[in-house]
Amino acid sequence: MKLSRNILVIDDETRWLRTIAMVLNRHIPEASTHTCENSRQALQLIRDLEIALVLLDLNMPYLDGRQLLRDIREHSPYVRVIVVTGLNETEVAVECMKQGAYDFVAKTSSTDQLLLCVRRAMEVITLERSYHRIKDGFFNRRNLAAFSEILTTDVKMHDCFTYAATLGDSHEPILLEGETGTGKRLFAKALHRMLCPEEPYLELSLSALTAAEFEQRLFGDASQPGLLQVTGHGLLFLTQLDDASPQIQTMLTRLCQLKRYFPGGSLREKALECRIVLSSHLSLEQLEQQAFSQGLIYALQPQRIKLPPLRERQSDIGLLLQHFIEQACHAQAIEYLALPIEVAQRLESYPFPGNITELKSLVFSAVNASNHNELALAPFFAVLERQPPTTHIQRIRFPEKLPTISETTQQLVHEALVRTNNNQSAAAKLLGITQSALSRRLSKSED
Repeated sequence: MKLSRNILVIDDETRWLRTIAMVLNRHIPEASTHTCENSRQALQLIRDLEIALVLLDLNMPYLDGRQLLRDIREHSPYVRVIVVTGLNETEVAVECMKQGAYDFVAKTSSTDQLLLCVRRAMEVITLERSYHRIKDGFFNRRNLAAFSEILTTDVKMHDCFTYAATLGDSHEPILLEGETGTGKRLFAKALHRMLCPEEPYLELSLSALTAAEFEQRLFGDASQPGLLQVTGHGLLFLTQLDDASPQIQTMLTRLCQLKRYFPGGSLREKALECRIVLSSHLSLEQLEQQAFSQGLIYALQPQRIKLPPLRERQSDIGLLLQHFIEQACHAQAIEYLALPIEVAQRLESYPFPGNITELKSLVFSAVNASNHNELALAPFFAVLERQPPTTHIQRIRFPEKLPTISETTQQLVHEALVRTNNNQSAAAKLLGITQSALSRRLSKSED
C-alpha cells in the first residue's frame, strides 16, 4: 500500500473550496490538496489521485454527502473522511461518525481548529499505512541491492535492510541509532542509493555547531542557498544528533514536524523537498533521559533503525577481517596476507568497543607493520591482551582484606572503562546497567 498524503476537499461552494485549499497548502505542505465541486466525480478522483483524506460537505446537489460517505467507506476503506458541517448539523455529523467518518468540523470553526483536526487525521493515516506497508513488504527482498556494500551475514543487519526497504514512500525523517563505528554513514549512503540515487547526497555534522551556524548552513539566505535547497530532492545526512544544542533541537523539531523552513532574511516559507536522515550514538530512550527535545523525539520515533554493535555480529568478524585485509594489501600493492585462523577465532571474543571502525584500523595497522611476506600479528595480540578470551566463568580472587562494596563498585566501573577505552555506552553494557546509571555512579565518584 502506497503511503499517500493527498487530500480531497468536496464542496459545492467555490469560494470556500479555494479558501480551504490555500490554508491546507500553506500549513500542511507535505500533503497535496485537491478540490471537487461535483460530488458525482468524487469516487473517481479518490482513485485517480490516490487520496488519503477527504473533507466532505454534507449538503450538496446531485449526490448527498451521507450517501457519498457510505460509497467511500465501501469502495475505499482506507480513506479517512472528515465531515464538514453547518451550524445545525452536529447531530447528523455524529451519526456520520457512527457510519465510519473519522471526525467532523464546523465551517464556522477557526483555522487552527480545522488544521488540528486534519493533522490528527494525517497522523493516524500515516501510522495505519506504515503498518500495512511494513506488514506487506517485510519479507519482500526488493531494493536490498542498495545495501550490497555492507558486508554481513547477520540476521539483525538483514532485518535493518528489510525494514529500510519499506520506507520508500514515506517522507518522514529516518533516525539511525548505533554506537561509534557501527556503519551509520555507510547505511545512510545505502539509503540514498535506494531512495533517490540520481539526486544529491550531502552531510552535515551537528557537533560543535552554534545555532547561528546551523541556521546559515541548513537554511541559507538570499546570497547563498542552504543545504536543504542544494540537496533538492536528494538525501541530507545530519550526523551526531546527540551533540546538537537545545536551540538546534528546536529548529530540527519544527523542520521535521512542519516540513517547512524560512531561509535567512526571508518572510516566505519554503517546503522541505529532500529526505532527511539523522544519526545518533545514543538511542531515543537515552536521549530522553538527558532532557532532549520531546518534540524531536516524537518526530523521530516512527522511523528509527538501530544498527547492532560488532560484538553482537560475531559471525561477521571473520568476513570483515578478510575484506579489510584485502583492502589494506591492495592499498600497499602487495599480495594478500592471511591471518592465522586461531587469531581470527580469538578476535571473535573481543568486544570491539570501536566496532567496525576499530576493526578496520586494527587490520590496516597490522598490514602497514608487516614485512610484505607475513602479516604482523602484534597489533592483534595487543588488543587481545586487553580482553583475554574465556571459555568458563572465572572465579574472582579477593585480597586478604576485603574491599567495601563501594570500593568494589568503583574498581568494577574503572575496569569496564579501561576495557572499552572509556566508551561509556559499551562499559555500561559490560556492567549490565544503563548508561545513565553509569553516569550517575561516575558523578558520585567525582563528588
